[in-house]
Amino acid sequence: MEKLAEIDDERRGFLLFAAKDRIADQELDEELAALEETRRTAERELKDLRRHKERVDQMEQDRDAVFEHYASLAPEALDSRTPEERNHLYKMLRLKVWLAKSGDLEIEMAGVLLDGLDASSSMTQGTSRSAPMGGRS
Repeated sequence: MEKLAEIDDERRGFLLFAAKDRIADQELDEELAALEETRRTAERELKDLRRHKERVDQMEQDRDAVFEHYASLAPEALDSRTPEERNHLYKMLRLKVWLAKSGDLEIEMAGVLLDGLDASSSMTQGTSRSAPMGGRS
């Protein structure tokens, strides 16, 4: 965005020079053509950045949906597993759970910190408490 504003400022400057006969017509045309190419490049890059941001946002929404889906399946599925199988699953998910000084559960899955839960939350009542508890605070 800043680059586009700079291009507009430069264009105005060249047009002002032309109005005061300080620049030849051919030189003005060359400078304006170069600025137009720079503008197209900046707009293309801005469009690419916006598209990339939309993809990242969509991926984050997808990730959240997957976490929610598996979280809803987890209690029933985990109850039927042995402690060793649950531990293996937690390791595969890179699941880490710890109790913060505030009393909230801090949960991290696959390197992503999930919203903390209050220690009295229903999540602490089910199988999820079987997750290895770290000593973080």
